[in-house]
Amino acid sequence: MKSVMDDLMGCAVSGFLSTEEAQRWYSDLTYLLTQQAISIFELQLTLPDGSEVGFEYKVSNDGSLFESSSSGGQRLHLLPRETKANLWVRYHDDVGSYVREEMRRRGWGPGGGSLTGGAVRERAYSKDNYGLIRSRVGDW
Repeated sequence: MKSVMDDLMGCAVSGFLSTEEAQRWYSDLTYLLTQQAISIFELQLTLPDGSEVGFEYKVSNDGSLFESSSSGGQRLHLLPRETKANLWVRYHDDVGSYVREEMRRRGWGPGGGSLTGGAVRERAYSKDNYGLIRSRVGDW
């Protein structure tokens, strides 16, 4: 998960979200992943013209992922300074109601949607039979 925090902080350094928000999202993602509540999450970036690009992270918890890339390589410098970040998650169908209630308590609500466009796998982060596969989504 350190690599995800690095990715979030890269967005904060670029001005796409605050450092506090990056830390809060990291805490929320850590909770959701330890509860095995989500299958995918996306770091969505909305450009000033309204178009969207971002990163999709697929959860791999079956022990099949052995690759562990270094963090970074987001190429955020290609995006305008006025770009804004958002976080979206896809819950498992059988996620417990206590998880959704905890996320509501943390200020999360329904809505939003997944990024559209092709996804290109670029990195993977794994440790102890658990991992995330990061793909670049949209027209960069």
